Amino acid sequence: MAKPSPRKVHRRKKVVHRRKRRVDKPKRTPSTVGNRSSDGNQAGHDGKKSTGNRLPPSENPQEEQNVFENTKMPAGYCFVPKGDVYITRQCRLKTKASDRIVYKIYNKTGKRSLGIRVPLDVYQEVLNLSKQTEESRAVATKARDAKFLDQGRQLLKEQFPFMPEETLDTILEHAFCKGSGRVGRTGTISDSHKAQLAVEAHVRHEYTPYEQLLAGGMERPAARKKVWDTVQAVRRAWEGKESKNNVVAWRGVFVGDISCLHGWYTMNLIPLG
Repeated sequence: MAKPSPRKVHRRKKVVHRRKRRVDKPKRTPSTVGNRSSDGNQAGHDGKKSTGNRLPPSENPQEEQNVFENTKMPAGYCFVPKGDVYITRQCRLKTKASDRIVYKIYNKTGKRSLGIRVPLDVYQEVLNLSKQTEESRAVATKARDAKFLDQGRQLLKEQFPFMPEETLDTILEHAFCKGSGRVGRTGTISDSHKAQLAVEAHVRHEYTPYEQLLAGGMERPAARKKVWDTVQAVRRAWEGKESKNNVVAWRGVFVGDISCLHGWYTMNLIPLG
């Protein structure tokens, strides 16, 4: 008698497996439909709980609560979208000072905040206050930004004493200006690391064939790895950590010759006598 083909054997096993699952599967009855688990989630057929979208926990529910955007608006409240830091901060402070709750609004997935809900009278008061203080706040903001740029300039000069002055200005304008979204504005890393990353980014784009490599189809990580040695050589030279016989950039003068050749780069170091 001929043996069944492997495909038929596999198909039979699948049929038997399905039948066993039907036998073991509990039947849904009117008494079990709609039952919920102790945490309020709908119970599944195999005892699994539906996950759904979840909100991040509120740090202080007595003052501020997280809700979805489709949650019904409380009476006397209005929505304040994200964007104006002054208005959002003042609305928060004044709502909490009046012993009322601030509602932080999230999108339907619970992963992105959209704004807050505050009492309408608080919002109107803050809008009036914003108009009255607009000019003085603009002056204060300008002074803060100027101070921040001065600190950035001093930081770069101390860490990279041999950096060209025009390069320093370019890095400040590109990475440290307000609203740039660049590394110079972040507050999550140290100042020295911030300066190093800003300088490395500038060198990568200005003194290496990084852009050409990307334009030629090379992946970003591979292109960064390709120009890594050049970037580090220039950075160390601007820090004053390279000898004059090995230098790539010394006292503000770039002396290397970088050229692209079939996706590779070469750098000819020109010793300074």
